Amino acid sequence: NPTRPSAVRVAAMALFSRRKDPVVALVHLNARLQPKHRGSAFEDPLDELLAQHAPGSEVVGGGTQFTPDTGPLSCDIEVSLAGDPARTLALVVDMLEHLGAPIGSWAQLPGGAQHPFGVTHGLALALDGTSLPDEVYADNDVNDLIAALDDALGASATLLSWWEGPQLTVLFYYGRDPGRMHAVLSSAANLSPLSQGSTVTSIT
Repeated sequence: NPTRPSAVRVAAMALFSRRKDPVVALVHLNARLQPKHRGSAFEDPLDELLAQHAPGSEVVGGGTQFTPDTGPLSCDIEVSLAGDPARTLALVVDMLEHLGAPIGSWAQLPGGAQHPFGVTHGLALALDGTSLPDEVYADNDVNDLIAALDDALGASATLLSWWEGPQLTVLFYYGRDPGRMHAVLSSAANLSPLSQGSTVTSIT
């Protein structure tokens, strides 16, 4: 009968009907990162780790919460999960903590509860971008200050992103030793005239 589907077609249709759409988890990172820095710090290395340890899982989206005055506020990453969703999401969290995800982050399966995670503390160093004498801006380079701070911080913290706003330039540092970080960043005025009047704020 030409109108009757073959056994092969029936089997194929049954297999197709059992296919499920991949589960996509939402990961919220309590990290103040520009989109390009979100990619370099977390999305790209997470994708590489997933390819090695959870084949079929991958980063499928991301975004940064942002205001024109304060710059980036936090980030979201969407991850398609292969295998058992709960187990794979737990692996994603482990990977992100290995990469230095900040305290105050959380992960969530569709319709599920938010599971908090994170291992690093964040501090923001805000530099006056408008009120210092003109010669301070003309004669000094913020990259020299960043290099001096990197030397002083050593392995205790990393500059993950920054923001040049209408009045302030803000550097976003993350690390596991907030006391050491605060001490170094608070001494920034001794490292460069650009740091006159700078402030240090906790962001995690």
